[in-house]
Amino acid sequence: MLLLLLSAVASGNVCENRDGDCPSCPFLEINPVAETHLSGEPELVQSANEADDVIRNLSAAGGKDILRFDEPATKLHTSLFYFCCHTLFDIGPMTTALQQMDWSSFEIDYDSFSCNNDHDNATVYLHALPSNQTALFAWARLVETTLAAAGIPIHHPRTSLFHMTLARVTPSYPVDRAVQALASKTFGTHRLCSFDFAGTTITARDCRQPHEPHDEPPLALAAGRLGLIARVLAGQGVSEIDRGGLAS
Repeated sequence: MLLLLLSAVASGNVCENRDGDCPSCPFLEINPVAETHLSGEPELVQSANEADDVIRNLSAAGGKDILRFDEPATKLHTSLFYFCCHTLFDIGPMTTALQQMDWSSFEIDYDSFSCNNDHDNATVYLHALPSNQTALFAWARLVETTLAAAGIPIHHPRTSLFHMTLARVTPSYPVDRAVQALASKTFGTHRLCSFDFAGTTITARDCRQPHEPHDEPPLALAAGRLGLIARVLAGQGVSEIDRGGLAS
């Protein structure tokens, strides 16, 4: 599937059109995101900086067709799952279910480059991504079945490709040239040992320290909830990365 997508983009066709961001919710609800942060991986940071240089040099408008970069030293991430249209009352049960999920770590090899179109029709995301996404989609299905077993509905199953966003550009940017220049670049590998969700870090079974409790201490969990509520009341949502369709 990914190879066909890359071939289509390189030949001048549009990027992936399956936007992973949440649709509009019918009520005042929130869209928490499970994500893994990648700026602690030196190889990924160096590769992202190198790719950013290529993206800058390919600009057809002196940089005016580049909206912004995700700062490699601090902002690299992969959004693993978009939980759409939930309430604050869902966060506790969701966190408990995810903490009890039985999963093992696995490697994510960011060995390719591609793009996708935002639903706003004004933004194109350029990103590194793994050419083999089997383990990631299997993990996403496990998340869905785990929450479903806990009585929590999944309103937005994961279907878009997993990726690490590098830059956001306008539709006038020469995306096909960027894909051609970077499609074979190997960015680096990250072992998915844990992910963050609503202020809680959730760790794979084989990555826990000896005697590490399976569940987060109640006081720490309560502090995370209070922080989440404060961000929502301040209009920041659950994840600032995810505001305004910027999570990708």
